[in-house]
Amino acid sequence: MMGPLLLSIALCVSAAVPQHVEADGEEPTSAGPCHPNPCHNRGTCEISETYRGDTFIGYVCKCPPGFSGVHCQHNINECERDPCRNGGICKDLVANYSCECPGEYMGRNCQYKCSGPLGMEGGIISNQQITASSTHRALFGLQKWYPYFARLNKKGLVNAWTAAENDRWPWIQINLQRRMRVTGLITQGAKRIGSPEYVKSYKVAYSDDGKTWRTYKVKGKDDDMIFRGNVDNNTPSANSFTPPIEAQYVRMYPQVCRRHCTLRMELLGCELTGCSEPLGMKSGHIQDYQLTASSIFRTLNMDMFTWEPGKARLDKQGKVNAWTAGHSDQSQWLQVRQMDLLVPTKVTGVITQGAKDFGHVQFVGSYKIAYSNDGERWSIYQDEKQGKDKVSCFHT
Repeated sequence: MMGPLLLSIALCVSAAVPQHVEADGEEPTSAGPCHPNPCHNRGTCEISETYRGDTFIGYVCKCPPGFSGVHCQHNINECERDPCRNGGICKDLVANYSCECPGEYMGRNCQYKCSGPLGMEGGIISNQQITASSTHRALFGLQKWYPYFARLNKKGLVNAWTAAENDRWPWIQINLQRRMRVTGLITQGAKRIGSPEYVKSYKVAYSDDGKTWRTYKVKGKDDDMIFRGNVDNNTPSANSFTPPIEAQYVRMYPQVCRRHCTLRMELLGCELTGCSEPLGMKSGHIQDYQLTASSIFRTLNMDMFTWEPGKARLDKQGKVNAWTAGHSDQSQWLQVRQMDLLVPTKVTGVITQGAKDFGHVQFVGSYKIAYSNDGERWSIYQDEKQGKDKVSCFHT
């Protein structure tokens, strides 16, 4: 009785085994080796063109950026190629990286510099934008050390801001009129009645509305950052903000002062987009051949006193240190061709300055701006609210 039973089981087992035996390593399936997808991290599975019958021999994983390996299982360390510039610190992420930039740089790879003066020394920041907790008055109130005197390198007998003697918690603040990226602060003292006065240390606070303030903190802690200030009345002292401040209002709180809290200062930074660096008129990066004008004036009709376009550079020194038009009418123009770039350059502002011709003060009281991509078709910059040509008035 047992013999037929064993034979029956043997026949059933034999029937379950396929007649075609695959080579080692092959996994027969009608859907192929790409179903389900063996590639990790969203890799794309591609079937090998080599096959035999209905059995696929192999497949290849096409890996997305940031991954490697047979099955895209390895995350590539992008920091190994050192993508961060200007002292930036690279942090490897999944299929990506990020750069922690020093305060004065920005951009994905810390490639953009953001440390230009915001306008205290140059005057772009107006007197009305500078306020303080108090003002020192000397000589029976005749001598006033106003907040708007707190401009770096300001000259004169009264050339800085000084807080009142009874002001126990003095401060001075700047309203930038829009949110900006502030990456540093330069401070400078001054002499008052022949005695050096300066701020030895200070704190910084910032605000978006001028009401709610946040004090700049020590990185990674909840302690207020105390910055080192000046050691004499004339040498500028600079501190950078890492991370930078993004705010409309910046306020400086003197902590320790020599004699009185007397200050000249400059804020450093740029627009939030990083577009406020000088394009090169003052530095010479924009060369003379890129500057043209409608006409040129010669003092006493002498070539040695030619006020040509190449001299129209901010803070230029010398007897002939500016461009002067040959005619005094509204059809005169000065043109800058921006560095032969293949793409347009974004221009966010213009700084103008007058000059003296043999002691005679000369300047442009108002002007319009036109722009072009080909030097032939020009558009006048418009006032967005009025829809008319924008007329800028500065020097009076």
